[in-house]
Amino acid sequence: MADPRIVRHAEVLVDHSLKVKPGEKILVTGTTAAAPLIRECCRLILKRGAHPIQSINIPGTERLMFEYGNEEQLGFMEPARLLYELADGMINILSEENTKELSQADPVKMSVRRRARHPLLQYIMQGGIRWVLTLFPTNAYAQEAEMSLEEYEQFVYDAVNIDYGELHRSMAAAAEQFNRASKVRIVGKDTDLTVDISGRTAVLCSGEHNVPDGEFFFTPNHLLTEGHIYFEWPSVYSGREVSGIRLEFEQGKIVRYSAEKGGDLLEEILNTDEGARYLGELGIGANFGITRPTKDILFDEKIGGSVHLAVGRAYEEAGAGNESAVHWDMVKNLKDGGEIFLDGRLVQKDGRWVF
Repeated sequence: MADPRIVRHAEVLVDHSLKVKPGEKILVTGTTAAAPLIRECCRLILKRGAHPIQSINIPGTERLMFEYGNEEQLGFMEPARLLYELADGMINILSEENTKELSQADPVKMSVRRRARHPLLQYIMQGGIRWVLTLFPTNAYAQEAEMSLEEYEQFVYDAVNIDYGELHRSMAAAAEQFNRASKVRIVGKDTDLTVDISGRTAVLCSGEHNVPDGEFFFTPNHLLTEGHIYFEWPSVYSGREVSGIRLEFEQGKIVRYSAEKGGDLLEEILNTDEGARYLGELGIGANFGITRPTKDILFDEKIGGSVHLAVGRAYEEAGAGNESAVHWDMVKNLKDGGEIFLDGRLVQKDGRWVF
């Protein structure tokens, strides 16, 4: 008998996120580690009269691409493109068995692969396919989170299997405060940053594209960011950890940067293209049921009492903005002395709303 938590997880993905209809073709991607969730998703897709298409990855094969692939092979995206164009919807299940698998990969090759994937990401983000991203708990993620697998499984399902309608309602009042503002000032440890969102409207995220969820975000006016910010929580990019990141902005551009760990990767990513040094997103964490970071952005950016900035590409659903092959979210903790001001008015202190 299937774990009822996994059955509920599949129901959220198929019925709430994608709202699968008869006759639709739904692509389900993940590794073999996610077999229990993949199986339940396929069961539900079939019960809804739709067609499941499985794309299963074998752990370790992506590392082989960076070890042996040449530039032509790294840029070969035809199979993925054909699958995306065939499908009406996609459930992408993160399910790594080794989160450090690519930690020694050639950064030049990774940059080539990242640029090759960019058109596919644009196709997805511009509405070419309905999609949802989620995570299946594995020992690798549990180790990163410094939990036992049993503890981590409960952490995941407590975050995933919630009332998304209530989550949406709880975010709406806060988002409306931001919608009426022009300048967002973020103050905290080694941080005083002002982001311009004039003319922008929040996108509320309530389980349509991410599960778990609980954030609202803006495409900032990316040429107007000013100030500096310090990220005390670590960030992971392509399996490599960067911590203690400091960024300083002038006229929107990152002009100075450093990291206490992983500074070489930070520099590499910021040099990917011109747009990698500008902001593509300002996000506000609003899921107060997720209380601690786990080095996984799918969860960390949703933490109530945090904000996150993404360097690089803007999401068009929130308005036109910065262009880049990069989209890298970094999460700032505001629960210990942090403040958010909207046009000079205090609206959050120590991670709690005060309006």
